[in-house]
Amino acid sequence: MAALALSGGRDFLFQKEEAEVVVTLENIQEIYPTATAYTRNRLGAFDVYNHSGDKIGAALLSSTYSREYGYGGQVPLLIGVDDNLTITKIALLPNNETSDYIDAIYGDAFIGRWEGVRLHDAMQLRVDIVSGATHTSNAVIAGVRQTASSVLKSDASIITETNLWTTIKNVLFLVLMGLSLVMVYKKGKAKYRTIYLVLVLVVRGLILNNALSVQLLHGWLLDGFGWRANWQSSVIFLLAVAISFIGKRKYYCNYLCPMGALQELTNHFTPFKKRKLPTRFKGITTREIYLTLIAGALLLGFTPELSYLEPFMFFSFRIAGIALITFGLVVIIASLFFSKPWCSVCPTGCLIDTVSYQKVKNIES
Repeated sequence: MAALALSGGRDFLFQKEEAEVVVTLENIQEIYPTATAYTRNRLGAFDVYNHSGDKIGAALLSSTYSREYGYGGQVPLLIGVDDNLTITKIALLPNNETSDYIDAIYGDAFIGRWEGVRLHDAMQLRVDIVSGATHTSNAVIAGVRQTASSVLKSDASIITETNLWTTIKNVLFLVLMGLSLVMVYKKGKAKYRTIYLVLVLVVRGLILNNALSVQLLHGWLLDGFGWRANWQSSVIFLLAVAISFIGKRKYYCNYLCPMGALQELTNHFTPFKKRKLPTRFKGITTREIYLTLIAGALLLGFTPELSYLEPFMFFSFRIAGIALITFGLVVIIASLFFSKPWCSVCPTGCLIDTVSYQKVKNIES
C-alpha cells in the first residue's frame, strides 16, 4: 500500500495537494474539432482558435471553479461555450472512474442534455442521474452547475437526486451498518442470518452499488478518501479495519460484502454438495498471489482496468458490459458447487484481512 501510494505521488494518506488538471489540444478538439490553438485568459477560461487565427469559442475547465468527485476520484470536465454563453459540448478529461461508468453517461440522454443550454439555465436544468453510475453522474451534474455558478457569479442548486431518495438511501445504509454490528457482537442471531444477507444484497449491492474493491482502494491511495461523494464506502473501510484489528476478522467479508452475501445465499439454497476450492500453493493462498500480481503490475507502471479484475460491477448490471455480467454469473454458478468460491480469490478481502489482531497475537506468541 505504501509503495503504491508513493508511486502515485502521495504526500499523506488522507489528503493530497490537488494537482492541476492539464488540458491539451487533443482535449480541446473533442469539443472543437477544427481547433488548432488555444490560450488561457485571465478569467481561467480557454479561448479557442482555428487555423486562420479566428476565435471559434471558449472552453471552461470545471476544476478551475470546483472540485467534484465521483466513485474513483475527481471528475474534471471541459465545457465548451459560445459567445452567448451557450454550452456547445461537454467532454470528460482523464479520471479514475470505471470505463463502464464513463460510457454510460455519454450520449444525448445525459451529457447531451446540456448541449444548446445557456449557462444560466444549466444551473437549474434537471438531469436524471444514470442508474448504476450514481457517483459519476452526480460529479458531472455538480461540476457543470458549480462551473456555471462561478462564471456567472450566481448561486447554483447542487441537487443531483431527489432529497427524499438520497435520505432513504442514507437511512438504509445506517440501518444496515447498525444491524451488521448487532450480528457481529450479539449472540443468538445466527437464525436471522439469511434475512440479513438478503438485506446486504439488496441494499449494498442493488441500491447503493458501492462494494469495496481494489479499484476503489487504489483510487484512494492515489487521491485520498473520497469523502464528498463516497462517504459510505470510506466509513465501511475504516470500520472494517478497526473491527478487524480488535479481533473480529473478516467483518466486511462476512457481513457487508454484497458478493459474499450472494455467494452464501447461493450456497445455502443449492441442491448440490458444496466443496472447497484448493486455495493454497506451498503455504501461499490464491488471493495473496492474485493481490501480489495486481500490485506488481501497478508498481511496474501497467494500468489495467481494475474494475474488470473483480466481479463487483455485476451489481451495476444496468450499465456493465456483457463480460462483467458474465463474470458475476460465473461466480454464482460456481457457488452452486463450491463454498464461496470468489472469496478464496478476492484480492480486496486479502488486503482488508491483512490487519488482524488475531494474526498479530499469533506472531507475538
